[in-house]
Amino acid sequence: MFADEIATRRLKMLVEQYVETRKRRHDVISTSTAEAAIRQVLPNCPISGKAFDDLIAASAITHGLGVRFDRSIPTESPG
Repeated sequence: MFADEIATRRLKMLVEQYVETRKRRHDVISTSTAEAAIRQVLPNCPISGKAFDDLIAASAITHGLGVRFDRSIPTESPG
């Protein structure tokens, strides 16, 4: 359980870093592009699908960016 909490915390930090980097040059964050980039760094991501999209969207909105929900195949979180 403790390892899952660490992975989730790391994921949130990576999403924040991704959005922070993108906001300098972009007005909109693509959820599929963000997920692909983050999965390169954290391949065993603790969440996926709509939950991942929601996490990305929440960070983007907090930073004043729009969100493009462009996942081609909807998936659900494991569990």
